[in-house]
Amino acid sequence: MTIEPLTAVLAVILLLMALITPLMNPFFRRPRREDADAGATEQSPVTVLLVSNGDHTALDEHLPIYLTQEYAPGYNIVVVTEKADLETENVLKRYSNNERLYHTFVPESSRYMSKSKLAITLGVKASQNEWIVLTDPRCKPSGSQWLSSLSSSLNSHSNMVLGYCNYADESSGYHRFERLHTALYQMREAQKGRAYATNCPYVAFRKSEFLERNGFLEYLKYSIGEYDFLVDKYARLGHTETALDESSWLIENAVSDKTWQNRQVYAHEVDRHLEGGAWARLLHGLDQWALHLNYLLILLTGVFAGLTSRWILLGASVAALAITLTLRILIGRKALSEYHVQIPSWKIIPMEISMLRHNILTRLRYEYADKNDFISHKV
Repeated sequence: MTIEPLTAVLAVILLLMALITPLMNPFFRRPRREDADAGATEQSPVTVLLVSNGDHTALDEHLPIYLTQEYAPGYNIVVVTEKADLETENVLKRYSNNERLYHTFVPESSRYMSKSKLAITLGVKASQNEWIVLTDPRCKPSGSQWLSSLSSSLNSHSNMVLGYCNYADESSGYHRFERLHTALYQMREAQKGRAYATNCPYVAFRKSEFLERNGFLEYLKYSIGEYDFLVDKYARLGHTETALDESSWLIENAVSDKTWQNRQVYAHEVDRHLEGGAWARLLHGLDQWALHLNYLLILLTGVFAGLTSRWILLGASVAALAITLTLRILIGRKALSEYHVQIPSWKIIPMEISMLRHNILTRLRYEYADKNDFISHKV
C-alpha cells in the first residue's frame, strides 16, 4: 500500500507534536526538590513576621502552631496589626504571656501609603534576628518541624528563600491547580538564579539587606504586591534558595472565587513593575501556544482526513490525541501528587485548556478595572 506524501508528512508532524508538546509544561520541567536537613549546622535564630489582614479567626487558629515549633536555635513571632483592629488585639491578649510573641501596631495616622508594606517595615525593625520569615496569618505550618525544615535554606550562602504554600484541601480544585502551575515556573526561575516573583505568601529574607536598601521605599504607593516586590528587588542581591520539601510547606486557608480573581487581576498590575521575569513569561507563552496548537492541529487534520477519506491520516490523528492525553495526564498527575494537590486525573486536561480562558478573562477584568484601586492615592 502506497502512502501519499501529504498523508505521510502530516502524520509525522502530528506524532512529533504529540510527543514533544506535553514536555513543554511546568509539570514536566518542575524544579528539583531536595530533602531538608533538619540538623543543618548553620541554623540561626529566626523571626516569623505575621502581618494581620483582619482575619482574627485564622490568626487564633494558626498562632498556636507557630508558637510551638521545635527549633533549637530559638525564634520569635512578630505580629503587626492596625491599631483599631480590636478583635485581633483580643486574640493576641490570650497569648500575651508567651515570651516568643511580640505585637506592634501600624499608626492610625499612616495615610497615602501601603499599610501592608508599612506593617512589614515595622515588623522588620522590631525583629530580633537577621533572618525574617514573612507570611500571612491565613497560612499555617505543615507541622511542628516546619521551621527546622526551612532552616536548612537559611544559610550563609543565601540571602532569600522562596517557600511553597498549598491551598487547603477544601479549596477550589482549579485554585490549587493554578497555584502549583504558576509556582513551578517561579521556583524554577529562582533555582536558575532568576528569581523575580512569588505567588505564595511565604518569603524569607535578611533584615540587614532590607534596611540598608530602604525596604519598600520605591513601591510604597502601590497597595498590592508586597511579596513580588520584595523578591524582585532583593533576590538579585545574592543567592535565592527554594524550600520545596514537604515539611517546609505552609497551607493557606481556602479563598473565595472573588478573592482569587482579585489576586489574579492584581498580579497583572504588579507584573508591569517587575524588572525580572521576562524569560518565565516567554516560556509560559510558548507552553500555552504549544498546548493549544497541538490540539488544534489534531482537530483540523482529523476533520480534513475524514472529509477526504484519508483513513491512515485519520488514524494518525486519533493516535496523536491518545498520546497527547496520556502523556499530559501522566506528567500532570506525577507533579500534582508530589505536591499533594488532590485533583482527579480526568480534570487535568480540561484545567490545562481552561487556563487560556481564565487568563483572557483576567486580562479583561484588569483592563476595565479602576487603576486607582492598585495605589494608595495622593502619594
